[in-house]
This record gives sequence, C-alpha cells and structure tokens, in this order.
Amino acid sequence: MKFSTLLICSTLLLVSATTTVHSQAQTTPGGITQCSSPGVVAYTFDDGPGVYNNLLLSKLAEKNVTATFFVLGNMIAANEQQAAALKDMLDQGHQLASHTFMHEDLNTLTEAAMQQTMTSTADIMFQHSGIRPRYMRAPFGNCGDVCLNVMTRLGYLVTHWNVDTDDWRYITEPSAETAVEKSMANINKIIVQESDPSKDSFIILQHEIHQFSVELLVDKVIDAVLEKGYRFVSIEECVGEPAYLDEPIEPNNPDGPTSPTTTVGSDGSIITINPDSPAGLVTTVDSEGSIITVNPDAPTATVAPVGSPITVSATTTIPSIGNLTTLTTPTRSRTSMPIATSTETGTSGANTVQSAVWAMGLSAIISFILL
Repeated sequence: MKFSTLLICSTLLLVSATTTVHSQAQTTPGGITQCSSPGVVAYTFDDGPGVYNNLLLSKLAEKNVTATFFVLGNMIAANEQQAAALKDMLDQGHQLASHTFMHEDLNTLTEAAMQQTMTSTADIMFQHSGIRPRYMRAPFGNCGDVCLNVMTRLGYLVTHWNVDTDDWRYITEPSAETAVEKSMANINKIIVQESDPSKDSFIILQHEIHQFSVELLVDKVIDAVLEKGYRFVSIEECVGEPAYLDEPIEPNNPDGPTSPTTTVGSDGSIITINPDSPAGLVTTVDSEGSIITVNPDAPTATVAPVGSPITVSATTTIPSIGNLTTLTTPTRSRTSMPIATSTETGTSGANTVQSAVWAMGLSAIISFILL
C-alpha cells in the first residue's frame, strides 16, 4: 500500500501549574552556590512567570531591587499574559534564566531528553523575549554528573542557592502571616544573624507562584537584606559571567519550541515522531495502521498529506483504503507517559490508494502536578 509523503508540524502546548510541590534540594557536585564577591545578594524566583508576576515586578521596582527569574517553558506557553511577562522583566532590568520546560527532575531523564527540555525552553524564551539564557536551575536542585555534562555541552551554567525561603512548604499554613514568619526563618538565621557582608554573599531561592510569597514575603526579605548591608544584584553580576547565549549551542528552531520530525517510508508503512523525546518514544504505523505509539511531548499535532491540512481532535480517525483506525489517549499517571492506542475496524486489501491519509491526530490535555 502506497502513501503520499506526510508533513508534520508539532507545537508544544502547555499545562500551567498553579502550585508546584518541591522537595528539599539535594547536594550535587558542581554548580553555582554563591556569588564571586562578598556583600551582594542575588534574589531569585522560580516557577514563573505566574499570575502574580506583575505585582512582584511592581514591588521590586518600588524597592529598586534587581532579581533573576528562573522560568518554566510551560508557564510561558500558558497564555499571552504570562508570555508577555518575559519582555516586562527584561525591560525592568531583571535577568531571565531557565528552569526547564515542565519542571522535570533532570536526574531521571536521558541525555537526549535533558537536551530537549532545555532547548524547548530556550526556544520559547527566545520567541517571546529575543534572548536565550545561559544560566539554568535544575528542578529540586537535582543535577548529577551526567546532567552537569549535558548542561556544560549546551552552554549552561548550573545555578543553585545557599539560602532557601522554603516558601513552598508553607502554602497550607492557616494564615499568610504564619507562612511569612516561617519562610523568614532561614533569612533571619543565615543572613541577618550569622553573616558578614564583608565576607559573605548569597543566592536566595523563592517562588513567584505563591500568593503570600509575593504579597507579603518579598517586602520582608528585601528589607532584612538591605538593613544587613547587602546589595541586590542579578545572577549575572553575582557570578561575573554573561546572562545570555549569543547563539544556540545545539541546533534548534529560533521561531519556537523544537518540532518533532516525521519519516514516512516509500510504502507508507513507517511514521516516526520525535525519537529523542524524554521516553525515547517512536511512533510507528504499520501497513494495516494497527500500531501507533504517540510521542507525549507533542500534545497536539497537525498531519497533512500534501495539500490537505488535518485538524487534531480528542479522537481522530484515520481512514485509509479498507481500514479505519481510531486513536485514543488513555489516562495519564504521574509516573508514565501517555501512549495512544490503535483499534482497527473494517476490511483491508485495496490495491491502489484513493486517499493516502486523511486524518491523524492526537489531543493531549496534560494535567501535570509539577514536582
């Protein structure tokens, strides 16, 4: 059975997580944990851009404080307002850095998957801000030897912290005031009580997605640090290395997230979609259309025989001569990737192709609780 050559284009869609659960950071060799000169503090915010970003920017402007934002690709892709926040942060003198696309634990990924999440994040950041970050922070602080080697090859500087507000721990406290008090514990002990600005420097970790953290904690942290005699700086000034890459280290798409690729055999029997996805998944359609394994990193896709665009829907049929194949997406668990299954109905055996492939689709609505 012969098929027309297919063209595929895939756009990474996004799931916006309003709350990210974090674990205590693990100590890993390598990576930046303090500034190169004493007397300075780099104030860093993870997991944005979120719904409180505008308020956070206004507070930083009021206090004349520079910060660094380690952003998530999926938060940028969530909506136009959050995507536009990148430009706002840059325009107000803040630094942008990468926190991966979907808050993946890099130590659990293959090297190809690590590269994919970083380049996808860099691509969408470039699309909305015109920059590609040089600094990155691994979710949970997890970046072992393999991760460090990959990040170095990609041109990234892995950035940790040495003071954690632990604000994520206190989002369930009965009152915002209690959450702020507990979040200030490390600031008060490590910076206010025990540090010496003539000798010490700090990188503070906080999150911009928690309401109390932005509305109340930011002011407390800034006032305590300034009163102690420190000066706020970006990570770039803290470390002394440029904030952004002049150009991608690895090939990618300057107009947006890297698109999966498709290969169709001369007999139309094989379609391969993004074999370098985190799970290394390969999509294969046999001559009868009976086997289809879908790449989870292409939440939606548009597939077209030459000149015939096809729109994706939750369940899409692929009619071919004598065959009707239906794609369905099973429920996704926290520890597995969704794999579409194929059920075949009808009869087979046509000798010529009237229409090679009319429709193929995948709709993935990923509800992801970021760890």
